[in-house]
Amino acid sequence: MKFIYQNKKTPVHRLHPVCKIIWVLAVVAGTILIDDPLLLVLLFLSTLPFVIIGKIVKEWSSFVKLALFLSIFIIIINLLASQHGSHVIYRAIGLPILGNVKITLESLVFGVGMSIRLMATISAFAILTLTINPDDLLQTILLLKLPYRTVLVTSVATRFIPCLLADLDKLQDSLKTRGYQMNKGRFLNRIKRRALLLPPLLSSSLERSIQSAEAMESRGFGSKGKKTYYKTVQTTGTDYFFIMLPVTLFILLITMWILQIGTYEYYPNLSTIAITFSYVLMASILVFMVVAPAVFSPLKKVIDLD
Repeated sequence: MKFIYQNKKTPVHRLHPVCKIIWVLAVVAGTILIDDPLLLVLLFLSTLPFVIIGKIVKEWSSFVKLALFLSIFIIIINLLASQHGSHVIYRAIGLPILGNVKITLESLVFGVGMSIRLMATISAFAILTLTINPDDLLQTILLLKLPYRTVLVTSVATRFIPCLLADLDKLQDSLKTRGYQMNKGRFLNRIKRRALLLPPLLSSSLERSIQSAEAMESRGFGSKGKKTYYKTVQTTGTDYFFIMLPVTLFILLITMWILQIGTYEYYPNLSTIAITFSYVLMASILVFMVVAPAVFSPLKKVIDLD
């Protein structure tokens, strides 16, 4: 499974980098400003059109599986650590290490709410990682007048893990062709067998770092003067329209926060979610603004003919 960018030439991939960056920041802001668990679920589900239209279902599902794994730990730790709440589900006294434990319905729902926040955040960043060219992301960040060295180091660091995983796959395949069985035996034996991969993996990483340094030096990295780029990110009138969509989403979220729409109290008692007409209307507008860039993305190809 590849966790790096692949240009699949879908409408989502063709969206302007600024649009996708602002969209991700807006989704993250929504997970912070919204406490209502129902709205958080809708926020997470609203990222699915990007996944489907962008044809990154398999890659995205790997990130979500990781989020689900972390969510289980979040819920368990919150149940054991939080002693607040009025509705007690289970109570134990004198447990080893834990002592007195009181598991409440409020702490369970709070843990689930935090898990949904995490899943929505990871889903948004997974979409950004899988649909935006790292070079385009680098140039877009440079438009914010951030230090070039800082941006370059960040870009190199983001590529390190995918390259490391690719090297690991090659090493495993080469050992399997030689009849080396890494998945047989007990758990500790499998770990010892896989430890054989560490020296060549470290060696290839050091070799790649030397090659990167030589490439940077040959291109005059650190020299003064105006920098040029092999490829520049073009911005059309249609791109400005798509950029305004996540900006409008930002404004909507701030308005909801000011009007206290989407607030929810977990402690000491769970609040009641009143499904009124205004609630349904605001939830519909929120979902529409989140999915709008993905739903309207095919129009960019028609209008710009790119």
